[in-house]
Amino acid sequence: MVIALKIRETLCFDTVVVGGGTAGVFAAISAARMGAKTLLLEKNARLGGTVTAGGVDYPGLFTAWGKQIIDGPCYEAIKRSEALGGAVIPETDYFQKEHWNCQIRLNRFIYTEVITEMCRETGVTLAINTMLSAAEETENGVELLITDKDGLKQIKAKNAVDCTGDATLCSFAGFPTEKSEIQQPATLVNKVSGYDKANVDLEKIEAYMSKNVGELPPEIEPWQLKNWLKAGSLHNHTKSVDANTADGRRVLEEEALKNLLGIYNFVRKMEGFENFKIDFLADETAVRETVRVVGEHTVTAEEYVSAKPYEDGVCYAFYPIDLHVQAGVEMTRLAEGKVPQIPFRALIPQKAKNLLVAGRCLSSDTLANSALRVQAPCMAMGQVAGCAAAIAAKQNKKVSEVEYDELCKALTSLGAIVPEN
Repeated sequence: MVIALKIRETLCFDTVVVGGGTAGVFAAISAARMGAKTLLLEKNARLGGTVTAGGVDYPGLFTAWGKQIIDGPCYEAIKRSEALGGAVIPETDYFQKEHWNCQIRLNRFIYTEVITEMCRETGVTLAINTMLSAAEETENGVELLITDKDGLKQIKAKNAVDCTGDATLCSFAGFPTEKSEIQQPATLVNKVSGYDKANVDLEKIEAYMSKNVGELPPEIEPWQLKNWLKAGSLHNHTKSVDANTADGRRVLEEEALKNLLGIYNFVRKMEGFENFKIDFLADETAVRETVRVVGEHTVTAEEYVSAKPYEDGVCYAFYPIDLHVQAGVEMTRLAEGKVPQIPFRALIPQKAKNLLVAGRCLSSDTLANSALRVQAPCMAMGQVAGCAAAIAAKQNKKVSEVEYDELCKALTSLGAIVPEN
C-alpha cells in the first residue's frame, strides 16, 4: 500500500527555531525582539528542555571572578522567576566556593511559565508537541516538514536555528556532524526520601555492599552511595549510548529506569531504609552529549582553558572542563581571571547559507564541549543565533554574511554581554 503524504498547510516565517530548550527559547525570543517573524518548535509539552523535562534546574554560572558575564533575555528570565519566588540566586562566586555552590536554583514550574510568557510577549509562534520530520536548506532559505497532532505541515523560512542539542535539523539537512568515541553518560534526575540523612553511615553501607556483591552496578562505590543518600538524590550515570538516534534514546531511557529501580530495591533492604522512596523523577533522562556540528571554527579545549580571544567572539562561557565518565568526573578548573569566549563561526555549520546552531551541538572538541554544554552558555549562544538570524532575514543575507559589529550592537541592545577584545 502506498500512502500519499498530505500536507495540511504551509506556513511562512523569517526564522524558525527548532528546539524549545535551554538555547532555543532565547534564540526565538531574541529573534522576535529584533523584529523577525519567528516560529519555535518543541517536541515536549512545555518549554525549558533540560531545566524542565530533564530536571536539571541549576543552569550554570552567569558570573565569573566577581563580574557578570552573561546577561540579556536569559538572565531576565531568571530575575523574573526570582521575583515570583521561583529562583534562588546565591551571593557566592567561583573564587569563593566550588562551582556547584554558585549555581542558581530554579523552580521548574515558575521558570517554564516565565519563558512561555516571554515568548507570548514577543510574538513568538509556539508549536509544542511537534516533531521535525524533514529539512532542506534552499538557496533562499529553509524548508521543513513538521508533524503535530493534526498531521504534516510545511514550513518555509528565510533561515533556521538548530537548538535540538542533537543537531537534528542540521543532520536532516545533510550537514556533517561528529561525535566523541565514547559519549558521556547521562543522568535520570530524581529526589528520594523516607530515611534519616543524619544516620547515613559509610561503614554500614560498605559492610552491606560487601555482603551483597553483584546486586548493584560494579562502578558504584560505597562512598558514592553515601553521598547520594546524604544529598537526597541517586545521581547514577547510565552507560554510554548514542542518544541522538531513536533506538539509542529508547535504550538510554530503559537503562536509566532499570538502573534506578535496581538501586531503589537495594537500598530498601538496608537497615533504616525500609521506608525509602523516590519522590520525583524527571520526565526524561538528562543527556550530556550526542553529536556536534562541523562548523566554520571548532573550539578546542586549549582555546577554552586559555580563554583565547576571538575576532568574532560573541559571548562568554564559564565552567570548568567537566567530562563525565562512568566512574565520576574528570575536571580541569579554569585559572583565576580566565573567562572563555565563544566565536560566531562555531555556530555556523560549514558551508551553511541559512542555518545556525546554538547549544551543546556547537562546533567544539570533546573536552571543550564538556564545559560549553552547560545551560548558561547555551542560553547566551541562543541569544547570539537569534539576533544573527533576525539580521540576516531582514537584510536578505546569508547568516555568515552578518556583520560582526552589527551583531554585537544588536546583542547589546537586548542587554546581552559581548566580549571586549
